[in-house]
Amino acid sequence: MKPQQGVALITILVMVALATILAATIAKRQANTAENTAYLMRQNQSLLYAKSAEAFFSELLIDDAENAGNIDHLQENWAKPMPAFPVEDGFVAGTLEDQSGKFNLNSLLNADGTPNPQAKAWFEKLLLRVGLPEKLSESVIDWQDADNETIGSMGAEASYYQGLTQGYLLANSKFHSVEELKLVRGFEGKKYLQIADYVSVVPDLDTKVNINTAPAMLLASLDPKLDIKAVQQVLQQRQANLEHFSSVNDLWSIEPFNQVSADVRSEVSNLLGVKSAYFSAKIEVLLSGRKRQFSSALVRKDKHVYVASRSMAPF
Repeated sequence: MKPQQGVALITILVMVALATILAATIAKRQANTAENTAYLMRQNQSLLYAKSAEAFFSELLIDDAENAGNIDHLQENWAKPMPAFPVEDGFVAGTLEDQSGKFNLNSLLNADGTPNPQAKAWFEKLLLRVGLPEKLSESVIDWQDADNETIGSMGAEASYYQGLTQGYLLANSKFHSVEELKLVRGFEGKKYLQIADYVSVVPDLDTKVNINTAPAMLLASLDPKLDIKAVQQVLQQRQANLEHFSSVNDLWSIEPFNQVSADVRSEVSNLLGVKSAYFSAKIEVLLSGRKRQFSSALVRKDKHVYVASRSMAPF
């Protein structure tokens, strides 16, 4: 009987151990499930808050279109950062950036697929300003055009990209995002960062750069004669005085832009304006100590605003 009692006791102990392990496993899985569910709920809640901020920015742009005429500048309500709005266990904040105040990479090609000489000339001057070779304009154009022939010594078509260690296909179409420029020959790594703040990607090939919202570096690149520090100083002074340009002619009438030659003015006349139609909403949502970032591309047309794209990638 004693050996049988020992076997029974061991069996009971094994069963208890198995039950304990099973119970611990169930509890752990339940905890993981609860945590994952809570995470998804916070994610969905954050997205809803972000869409609310997106709607807020859209209303600002519509109101501006209805009441502020045909001029957009940085003293308007849409250009002011959205103050942190408190929500349960966190806050929502954001800013609206004017993408029309940057150089549109898609403007380098005309509607028929041929290079735009005026846009190309300005882009090359911008490249030089930021410390990149001006010939890189050729690789940017080749990335977009439909043919498979390089337009110059720095151009790059399918044979170049497929011949890389980790080869890939080029787009042969318009840019869909500024980050796509990282894939273009000559803009790898930190080189992309040198120009990223001054370029945008919008579908409208005829969009004009808004001189009221353009950064000093971009405006200084209009002519090699312009001193970047002088341009920064005059723009800061006008901003402090709540001044803006009512037309492109206003730009040429003040120092140091009155130094720009008539030929250069004529060359860029079709590339400059004072109106904006493309914006990027940068929204931050903090919930339960975790911050999430959202980006929305907003397009304003005929006093209406629609969302062209959304991204949940950190900006």
